Amino acid sequence: MTKILMQQEVDTIIQECRANGHLSEYTDGLEHFTRMPAVLGQGWFRFLQVRQGLNLTVTNLTKRHIHLNRISQHASSMPLTFCYYLAGGCGVDNDGLSGELEEVSGKSYLYRLPNTGELEKYPAEKHLCRVHIQISPELIYGFSDRIDEFPTALRNTLEHPESELLYHPSPITSAQRQILQQILEWPYQGLARHLYLESKVLELIALRLNQMLGSVSQAAIPTNRKDIDSIYTARDILIQNMAAPPCLSELAQQVGLTEIRLTRGFRQVFNTSVFNYLHDYRMEQAQQLLQAGSLNVQEVARSVGYTRCSSFSTAFKKKFGVTPSIYLKKTR
Repeated sequence: MTKILMQQEVDTIIQECRANGHLSEYTDGLEHFTRMPAVLGQGWFRFLQVRQGLNLTVTNLTKRHIHLNRISQHASSMPLTFCYYLAGGCGVDNDGLSGELEEVSGKSYLYRLPNTGELEKYPAEKHLCRVHIQISPELIYGFSDRIDEFPTALRNTLEHPESELLYHPSPITSAQRQILQQILEWPYQGLARHLYLESKVLELIALRLNQMLGSVSQAAIPTNRKDIDSIYTARDILIQNMAAPPCLSELAQQVGLTEIRLTRGFRQVFNTSVFNYLHDYRMEQAQQLLQAGSLNVQEVARSVGYTRCSSFSTAFKKKFGVTPSIYLKKTR
């Protein structure tokens, strides 16, 4: 008889099976495999920490019962999630989205839904095959310095990770499906397997972002004096509002340019992106404030526009090779 199980009940059953020695699982370094207990269904799921801030989960199973997973609130630091359904689906009722949604086979879903509550509903007796990739917003910045050229919805959730929501469904392309099948095979062993899967995860991310970027118009780079003056004005606005800068669309509107003309022109004039210019300026100002020694690390972080001290510390260390707290001690 089909029952409805909440996530807590599922976790309890898995823990009991583990304690009784009835759970088939293994851990090998950063990889973990679990076979679904017969009482819950059949199949398995695998997890791999590809690198710090980048995780891969593959689910291939059939649930015996209806499974409800209630998330009281996604974390404000929720990673950017790439979800690919090769079979089956999931009902999603998120209080940040409009109405109940159905995630279905043949589609991928790119989302970040920080500080929202959610109910996921998985049906019984239906094969579910899904590949899940989660990447921290901070790591995205490490991959590319061209965040300002991303589509608005994606860029907004990266620039304002605690408040901006993103939910973007798209069909799985043939190129993506080929890579997904290669991941499902989970080939090789040890380091070779890890490197292979990492390359496939990064390739999937690139293809998925390209789907969103494909719709961005290729406006001409500004070359006239008026546009260049507007770009310098945009630079001045960023500097003057370093702690709480306008988003790219607002900045473009303030200086009378389209977002694409601003981003491409900014790169032409300053040889860097809008985001990187602001980031470097913030770090330089933070360095000067730490050298002055009148503020602590948290106060410096707030002064240059960081609400989370941990994010500021990560950015500062990446720029100068040392954490701000150690840098502050060295200046005293």
